[in-house]
Amino acid sequence: MDSFKFNPNSTKKVPINRNNLFYSQESFDFDMGIGKNYIEQDMNQSVVLFEVDLEKTNLNSVYKESDKKNLVFKIPREISCVYEIAEGELRSYDKNKNMGTYVKTGNLKMGVYQATLDEVGCEIKNGDYIGVQITNEHMEYFVVVNDGRNNYSNSMTNFGYKPFYRHIEAVSTTIEKDAFE
Repeated sequence: MDSFKFNPNSTKKVPINRNNLFYSQESFDFDMGIGKNYIEQDMNQSVVLFEVDLEKTNLNSVYKESDKKNLVFKIPREISCVYEIAEGELRSYDKNKNMGTYVKTGNLKMGVYQATLDEVGCEIKNGDYIGVQITNEHMEYFVVVNDGRNNYSNSMTNFGYKPFYRHIEAVSTTIEKDAFE
């Protein structure tokens, strides 16, 4: 058993070739192209990303946070994606008597290809705002709470080859439309 040794070289294997026998970069590009075309041309859903400009926004020196009034946004970008707005939730202003009820807009779940974000030249991160055009006159706003950067699960890769899309989650926000103009 003395002749058995582990490989002491800790070199990384690049490019990824663990699936090349059955699935290669060409296959990955082909599958991703079909999916992107389906989303961009057939589904034709899109949202508007209001990316917070962290360099120009006045952040608190301790917590690195800012209030809604001091946010500075980059140029808004339209992003082709697949999204779903969950059913609204009935809430009450007075929890003891259930008086003054209102319906809070449901959360936004969105799937987007990383290649789409790269083409548009943006990066969705926690704290960014997303607008969904509901009618010609009304846009609903959401703030990103899960930017989907940890996308290494098998469900977000093609055959375990490499990640190709992100699942974004956002919650409804009460930010005023004027903040984006």
